[in-house]
Amino acid sequence: IMGGMTVIIGQESAKKTIGNALGHGRTHHAWIFQGPSGVGKCTAAIEFARCLIAGETFGTSADAFQHYDLHIIRKEDAAWSKNASLAKRKQTNIPVDLLRERMIGGRTGDDRTHDAIAFKTSVAGGNKVFIIDEAELLDETAQNALLKTLEEPPVGTFVILVTSRDDLLLPTIQSRCQSVNFSPLNLNEMNRWLESKNFDVLKTDLDWSIDFSSGSPGDVCLSIETNLPDLANSIRDFIRSVGSSVAFPAATIAMNDYVESFVKIQLKKNSLCSKEAANRLAFSVVLQLLGMEIRALLGDDRERSSLAIRAAAVLADIEGQVRTNISIKVLIESLSMRWSHLCRGNATLMPASFE
Repeated sequence: IMGGMTVIIGQESAKKTIGNALGHGRTHHAWIFQGPSGVGKCTAAIEFARCLIAGETFGTSADAFQHYDLHIIRKEDAAWSKNASLAKRKQTNIPVDLLRERMIGGRTGDDRTHDAIAFKTSVAGGNKVFIIDEAELLDETAQNALLKTLEEPPVGTFVILVTSRDDLLLPTIQSRCQSVNFSPLNLNEMNRWLESKNFDVLKTDLDWSIDFSSGSPGDVCLSIETNLPDLANSIRDFIRSVGSSVAFPAATIAMNDYVESFVKIQLKKNSLCSKEAANRLAFSVVLQLLGMEIRALLGDDRERSSLAIRAAAVLADIEGQVRTNISIKVLIESLSMRWSHLCRGNATLMPASFE
């Protein structure tokens, strides 16, 4: 019954879990598809929906499934809201008003009352599927409002939360869903994926992007699209300077330029994209780039491994500040200094020694 999951490369464990649920005819009504970004979670969710709605055995076509009873909710959907205040602001989360309009019903901030689409009869008379992409962006109010639907699900309604950060979902949400874990692709699976692609880039850049991705096809595409190999090459000395106490001002400029270019690319692709969200994503890519050096340092050499652990602590500390109001430029300046000096502390001040 899961023949069509061949369009999902790898993820044998996830496909088996979903296949068993469909095969036994006891499909749970609420799911969490969780795992690293760019490994096929949302694609799998749509293929799952194809089977639940159309009742067909999946083919090998990779064409995206579209149906009146498939509802995919993304943060950018707020731009089409009838709520003017919701539509005009770029969304960095999935607010409760959007969820009320698109799924659960109720009164929204513009004093309108919406029917609960989740509880309505499906268009085709069969099942309905709601996929919430980047479900970790549901704010706490939205998650609590979703609980009623998860606790008392309408017959024939299925909800799939797709997320790379299931730890940001409330325990009450998690307890009402069946989780399916997705993992990075191995080298053979990545090679299978590459066979279907035709990247117009240097082989060295493609090979580097594959190494950077750690098994995420989505990250390979992101790396090539944003010219990340060029940044890596231009700041190579800075990356290798971890713990050296040597300053690299040019690296700070290069990282800032990359973030600005990254944001322009994202806004060109999607004018509804939040600039703030794009800034955060760009900075997370920079952190992931430095994380490659940490992976390279880890090993049998105790001194190098100790250096890697200290560097990882610095990156984790800075990553924790990304969702604050501190500007990305300030965080990059802090990152440059702290990467070389391996120190903790306030991002806007010269931090105290890590020791």
